[in-house]
Amino acid sequence: MQLLAIAALACTAHALKPMNRRAVMLGVPAAAALPAPSRAVEMTKTASGLEYYDVKVGQGDGPAKLDQTVTIDYVAWLNGFEGKEFSRFEKPIKVKLGEKKVAPGLEECLLADMNIGGTRRCKLPPSLAYGATGYPKSGDKAGSIIPPNADVYFQVRLRSVVLSKGLGFGLNVI
Repeated sequence: MQLLAIAALACTAHALKPMNRRAVMLGVPAAAALPAPSRAVEMTKTASGLEYYDVKVGQGDGPAKLDQTVTIDYVAWLNGFEGKEFSRFEKPIKVKLGEKKVAPGLEECLLADMNIGGTRRCKLPPSLAYGATGYPKSGDKAGSIIPPNADVYFQVRLRSVVLSKGLGFGLNVI
């Protein structure tokens, strides 16, 4: 009986795409599963120290520009892309680029020629993330979520760019 259950699970997992197989194994919805690179990926490094690579190149309009509002979703980790997850936004959130409401490195990642529909992984050095204080920045719990001087890793998807009247374009490219 156990052998049949194992065989059935193996057949089911084999029929799924690699990204979804991980989701089935973890009991996570397929949309939340992250594609694992099949080989070492070379990252682009900017002058500021941000490192990134495209998981999926967006086919929509772009790139986003400073002072535009974008909708994104993301997952964030410490200790590498498979490390300790500390933040996840699966539902789109709006971010106005240039308002410094997100880590500077995440803004830089979005502004680095990323098109709507694209998914990118980026490694933020402490100077572009939460710096020498970590997060929260003060109080009894200072540095308890993100330790001081930690590299932070994001997978971010650019879902749309919001026009000045609040209308978005690129939503159908997701």
